[in-house]
Amino acid sequence: MNSLAATFKKIQCNIKVIFGLPNYDQYVEHQKRKHPNEPIMSEKEYYMFALKEKYESGKVNRCC
Repeated sequence: MNSLAATFKKIQCNIKVIFGLPNYDQYVEHQKRKHPNEPIMSEKEYYMFALKEKYESGKVNRCC
């Protein structure tokens, strides 16, 4: 069962990458490693921050 859960998590991660969705687990690991004294955003806060950065930063290339 544990390997099934790990496989599902990998598939879920790959789907997020394909669709350009932010990876919360990767963010948490990065924060713990590189910024241990800074607070970690909740999953909801992180997604809202990532979406704002993606769409309001002016870096999105669109055809329309």
